Amino acid sequence: QLSVITKQKDKLEGFNLVIEGGNLISSGVIAAERGTVIEVRNIFFNTPARKKFLKTDAVELRHIIDVVTQYALANPSISFSLQHEKHSLLNAPQVQDQRSNIASIYGTQLAKELLEITYKDDHLTLTGFIGKPSQARNDKHQQILFVNNRAVKNVDISNAVHNAYHSMLFHGKYPIFFLSLTLDPFMVDVNVHPQKHEIKIDQIDMVKDVVMDAVNTVLKENNLIPTLNLEFEQPSSFVQKETKYSFEKSKQQVLDVEERNHTESIPTESSESMPPVEVYHDDQGQEVEPTPQIPVKNSLPDMKLFGQMHKTFFIAETEGGAFFIDQHAAHERVMYEQFMVQLLKKQVATQRLLQGGMMDVSPSEKILIDTNKAELEQFGYLLEEFGQTSYVIKTVPSIFGRLQPLDSVKEMISSLEKGNSIMELKETIITRMACRSAVMAGDELTNTWMQSILNELNRCDHPYTCPHGRPTIIKITADELEKKFKRRG
Repeated sequence: QLSVITKQKDKLEGFNLVIEGGNLISSGVIAAERGTVIEVRNIFFNTPARKKFLKTDAVELRHIIDVVTQYALANPSISFSLQHEKHSLLNAPQVQDQRSNIASIYGTQLAKELLEITYKDDHLTLTGFIGKPSQARNDKHQQILFVNNRAVKNVDISNAVHNAYHSMLFHGKYPIFFLSLTLDPFMVDVNVHPQKHEIKIDQIDMVKDVVMDAVNTVLKENNLIPTLNLEFEQPSSFVQKETKYSFEKSKQQVLDVEERNHTESIPTESSESMPPVEVYHDDQGQEVEPTPQIPVKNSLPDMKLFGQMHKTFFIAETEGGAFFIDQHAAHERVMYEQFMVQLLKKQVATQRLLQGGMMDVSPSEKILIDTNKAELEQFGYLLEEFGQTSYVIKTVPSIFGRLQPLDSVKEMISSLEKGNSIMELKETIITRMACRSAVMAGDELTNTWMQSILNELNRCDHPYTCPHGRPTIIKITADELEKKFKRRG
């Protein structure tokens, strides 16, 4: 049961059309306001059996909201509103730009943090917005894709976007995106799904590569440091809570960290595992601390290092506020990217063990080692046979010198036993190795070492998260601090 009332801008009268069950009931001239009203009633009046297949009212209402939302996002120049039982569910006014359109539907807080993406070549045009890693969700409800202005779902494109974030998201987290892809219509097959929701794309590998590269470029070019909003902090209780941190006055001061030898601060089996440290001297030849200032470079904003807090975080001053850096997450990202570069170039730096590590293996493990010996060597592990059921570990990757060689090799063998090759699991293996060999919470670091970690983090492609997706840096703005100290409203 359908009725349509429409009136053009330059006409004095409108037109009314009523259809029921596919039959024309009435039509003719009618007094009406400018615009079009389409009203549908009793959609199952002549097909009651189909009503039995509906979900609950709440589920069906969400589907309706999704459809209207997609139309509103695709047409920012048109105003959309959705009401249910006299309650407004969606109000998207006419706007001039896509960011304002997203803000009217999903809120200003989300929209202002989104990163704009624009790419064009001879084959396709990609425009829209992607979320920062800190905005990732537990579901895919805010992954909106339009192909030739049609809202669709395409697993290949969604995976390409997700892969661009690969080491910046927690497991089980999904990025937000609102993307519009324009292709030659002959490249798109829309007759895959009865409702045209799913499509197939010709030359999909080329399209996936372009989408992933475009998203990756935007992520590299933007500041992804999350800003902490102190307004959402719970008011402090008068009862002092126990904390796992302790403040040691004898070892730590507000703006200075007592210098100690690296071997005293960080327990390690090899100096090779430490980041490179530059030594500075004054005019008399005495060793001095370098000025704790990150050089103007690529990835990170300028900052001035103050010191270490609770043997877990670095504190640094920056434009408009202060940075808090998680020392473990930052060092983990550095080691992950450095080793990944070495592995891709097949130039993994190794260190020879003076005594070697003896490892007993079972007959099946021996076959796995012999079969995958070349891949193990690419990772920096050189194993030599010592009898029929033993191997000696001769070399290990220099960058992961803090790891126990025996545990690392056994972990790789365990992965091989599950039927995977080492190279197939390189992301997982390197992430785990970087995590275990990085400095830990509780390790006391010198200013020189902290500065070295920050310098190396500044050279990373993705310095804002560890390989697991945890943030390496958060910012507290001076404005937020002034509010907390009641210096401003």
